[in-house]
Amino acid sequence: MSAKKKQKTEIRDTYENRDRIHLVMVGLTTLFIALSLGILVCIGHIQATYSVDKRVINLFRPRPDRYVEEPKRGRILAQDGRPLAITAPLYDIYMDCTVRKSEFEEMDRKEARRIKRLQEDGKEAPAPQYKGAAAEKAWKAKADTLARELARLFPAKSADQYYNDIISGRENGKKHVLIRRNVNHATLQTLKTLPLYREGAYKGGLIAEEHDERIYPYDTLARRVIGYVREQNRIGIEGTYDYELHGTEGVEWRRVTDDRKYIRDFDSTTVKAVDGNDVRTTLNIDFQDIADRALRGQIADDPQIRAGIAVLMEVETGAIRAMVNLSRDTIPGSKLWERDNLVLKEVGEQGSVMKTVTLLSLVEDGHVHSLEETIPTNHGAVPGYNQDVHILDYERQTGRSEITVKHGFEISSNYVFTYLPEKYYGANPQEFFDHIYAYRLGEKFDFDLDGLGTPVVNRPGTKGWSRTTLGTTAYGYGMSVTPLHVVTFYNAIANKGRMMKPYVVESVEKDGKVLKQYGPSVLNNVCTRATADTVTRALQAVVNDGTAKRLKGAKLSVAGKTGTAQVVLTAKERKGSADPYHDPWGRKKNQGTFVGFFPAENPKYTILVTVYSYLSGASFYGGTKPAQAVREIVDEIYAIDDTWSGRIASTGALPAMAARSAQVESGKAPDLKGFALMDALYAVENAGYKCVYEGTGHVTAQKPAPGADLKKGETIRLTLK
Repeated sequence: MSAKKKQKTEIRDTYENRDRIHLVMVGLTTLFIALSLGILVCIGHIQATYSVDKRVINLFRPRPDRYVEEPKRGRILAQDGRPLAITAPLYDIYMDCTVRKSEFEEMDRKEARRIKRLQEDGKEAPAPQYKGAAAEKAWKAKADTLARELARLFPAKSADQYYNDIISGRENGKKHVLIRRNVNHATLQTLKTLPLYREGAYKGGLIAEEHDERIYPYDTLARRVIGYVREQNRIGIEGTYDYELHGTEGVEWRRVTDDRKYIRDFDSTTVKAVDGNDVRTTLNIDFQDIADRALRGQIADDPQIRAGIAVLMEVETGAIRAMVNLSRDTIPGSKLWERDNLVLKEVGEQGSVMKTVTLLSLVEDGHVHSLEETIPTNHGAVPGYNQDVHILDYERQTGRSEITVKHGFEISSNYVFTYLPEKYYGANPQEFFDHIYAYRLGEKFDFDLDGLGTPVVNRPGTKGWSRTTLGTTAYGYGMSVTPLHVVTFYNAIANKGRMMKPYVVESVEKDGKVLKQYGPSVLNNVCTRATADTVTRALQAVVNDGTAKRLKGAKLSVAGKTGTAQVVLTAKERKGSADPYHDPWGRKKNQGTFVGFFPAENPKYTILVTVYSYLSGASFYGGTKPAQAVREIVDEIYAIDDTWSGRIASTGALPAMAARSAQVESGKAPDLKGFALMDALYAVENAGYKCVYEGTGHVTAQKPAPGADLKKGETIRLTLK
């Protein structure tokens, strides 16, 4: 290109050209400013006036879902705060058996493609290095080690079974293979240290799905009192106090993100869940354990016993410290379990333990002034009633025609407790039944737990009343009550006539703060203190000289009464028999009871133990298994309750104590026996010797022996126990 032509194409820097460029830039700037202002005006207009059709916006924005947050259920606590029922997180452990499998396969495919390209290019291909196969082999080796560790942690399966489950899942592409259900947090942390699992979820395949579970730390102890909530079936404290324990659900609206995760929708309101309150019971879990073990020990090996119960009540307050309900199913010899709360529900005739009701009424009304009063024996016969053979034995053995009220009570004579009520209440039986209702034995009273049975009393004017009902009721038949009614009545005698309402819930709490406080309340005053003392003396005589001699010599003195009753059979059990208590083959159901209190002189606890039999020809008496169980309970409570154990008598004296120091003689081993470790070390090292020791406590042996020759710097060996 010539210089002349090039010069014509250049734009000269003149004033005219500069003005033209300036005008163009000003125009463009003005245009962009106008456009910006227009955009801002449009944005403002849209913000102020525009609304999107909901049918359209729902296509672009995910619809929020309602999520209900479950509250944490409150705890059920023992008297001292130990948990009887808690809610804790548990984990179902699964495994993604396919982790890294595709990664290993892709490594080998990539290597194969590399070799193929080299071959296509005519180049010499090196030996292929299939690292994926080696990695897969190493993964399976780790899986084998993992399987052995799983078998050690969870012995329900062998190591081979765990390994086969994992490898089979890997070969079949399973990403959710069950390893173990209901694993606690500590075990989960242990799992995270095992081979493969320690590499994390994406490399090791560990999947832990959390869920809350109700935990009962003491297993079956007091389980029927603690209870449960299952759909419409609400049992025990869990059921009765569900409204306190459950808490309030929370509500949160969530929406799904692009990666399929749910997050809170901040455009919606949120209601936080409120955790449930704690319920503190009156139960002493140590006493519960003692009563459970004692009762099991008496009935577990006897297949003819279908059930047994035990109740321990604090005399002064009425607080239930232990309540045991053990029963089998319809098959004799089957497993004992807390199947039903028989203490509350078993309404039945109680037998001779109800003779105390009669004695208390007679003494309170002034018909019996002294337990030493006598009545004629009359060969054990009262017109209209069965003859009492015990009186015939008494007449034959003693040659007497009279018997004291006290002795009649000791031997549990039906004759004595028919003769006395017929004599003093026969003209006006309602007077006697008024006492029964005053003792709260004729009605259902309020109790913490649902299900307390309603007593049945055949009083005058009712369908069950007959000429002999007064006498049969007086010695324990004709009136049906629950065991809780019986123990409440005896507790009133122990409490000098004041009947306390039994209760099993102490308080409702939140984070340690008491929201509702329950406590002792009085049902009635049933008798004077003098009457209670007189009846207590009679109950002590039953233990010392009567039907409950197995309790004589217990660690704490016991006052109480035995009772044996035949249980009314169902129509199916009677199989056509007219006798309500026997089938055509003479078989019957028995219940044996001991109920009383201890220590007899200053009662602290009232106790009842009852055993129930299957339909059989055997008999079970209150003075045998029930009394023996009570003795074990009394002795063990004595051992652990600091009310009686571990005390130093007020007249005792501490042994004289004098300071003692080791006598160190130069060149001789000192006598260090009996010294504490620090004192012995001080003496040895000050004397210029070395010291080694084993054990804890005080010096019981040493080498060399005391007085042996010893040079400075040599070693003394001490044994401590």
